Amino acid sequence: MAVATLPDVAVLFTELAAIPSPPGEERLVADRVLEYLRDLGLRPDEDGAGPQIGSTMGNVLARIEATEAGTPIFLCAHLDTVPPEGPIEPVVAEGVLRNAAGTILGADNKAAVAVMLEAARRLLAEGRGHAGLELLFTPKEEVGLQGAGAFDHTRLDARVGFVYDQAAPIGEIIVGAPHSHSMEVRFHGRAAHAGMYPEEGRSAIAAAAKAIADFRLGRLDEETSANVGVIEGGTAGNVIPEWCRFLAEARSHDESKLADVIREMMETVAFAATVTECDVETEVHKSFRGYRFRNDDPPVRLAAAALDACGHEPRFEVTGGGADANVFNERGLQCVNLANGMANIHTPDEEISVADLEAMVEVTLALIDVARDES
Repeated sequence: MAVATLPDVAVLFTELAAIPSPPGEERLVADRVLEYLRDLGLRPDEDGAGPQIGSTMGNVLARIEATEAGTPIFLCAHLDTVPPEGPIEPVVAEGVLRNAAGTILGADNKAAVAVMLEAARRLLAEGRGHAGLELLFTPKEEVGLQGAGAFDHTRLDARVGFVYDQAAPIGEIIVGAPHSHSMEVRFHGRAAHAGMYPEEGRSAIAAAAKAIADFRLGRLDEETSANVGVIEGGTAGNVIPEWCRFLAEARSHDESKLADVIREMMETVAFAATVTECDVETEVHKSFRGYRFRNDDPPVRLAAAALDACGHEPRFEVTGGGADANVFNERGLQCVNLANGMANIHTPDEEISVADLEAMVEVTLALIDVARDES
């Protein structure tokens, strides 16, 4: 199937996916989204969050005013992707979209962007009655939900929302997501010539290595995980490194467990500094707060009804990942994450089927319908 013969939502997705938009560099794809919204006759607004968070775009909000009573809803998707390591050349084979150029595709989260835009187009073109729809597009989600974090949620009329940011078959409703803290650790040692005066040096890399080796990493229990994702340090192979820095995180669905893991990691770092005679600075920041819904809570109930109406069996799951939904739930809104069929995200094998893109447009329109019918 050639790209030119694809359904509208898939053509739009390939156009968006081909525009690189690593965190902080989303301007070009934001401009295309703004153009699309204006072509629909909407008046999208972009806030000033860009400079605040180090992005070339702010949060983009578009509103379609209600025509009937019911529950207004908002939909949210992020415009950034993890950084691509090459060009993005979407191709379709046997009904599945992939990148021919050996890096990410960007289905996370441009599949959701395309679905939201196509659903809005059809809503307006078909004159479907609805209780109010708001579309929000955020930057820098992949590096800590920063765009959503900088967005003024009081601008939303809707109190119930949905993101499509779960890599799983359609039908999965995320009813629980974890709390997460990030950690930056900086060891300071003493430089010395590694061959002539090694005893005078204090290796910051050795200190970091000891701390990391003593960490409990990976899946700690069914609710908790920990990871070290970045490490850097030193100046040359023949110089004992006077500095080393690493980034770590911990997540848990149980806040007390998360606090215990962070405390344990900090104690491990302090011990490593002591035994290697290095100094250490540690900064811990809350990345996002977790949430848990009941199956009869409004957004879960609406999602289940919409999925069922489209022939998808609802499945209620918890996840180890975070999404913009975490930000909105912490601020008192009710927002759930729905799976949209994307697979192998953040890898060169990332893919999404044309059928799943079309199916999520139908799910979106069904969400709008069931929200309108809510008394």
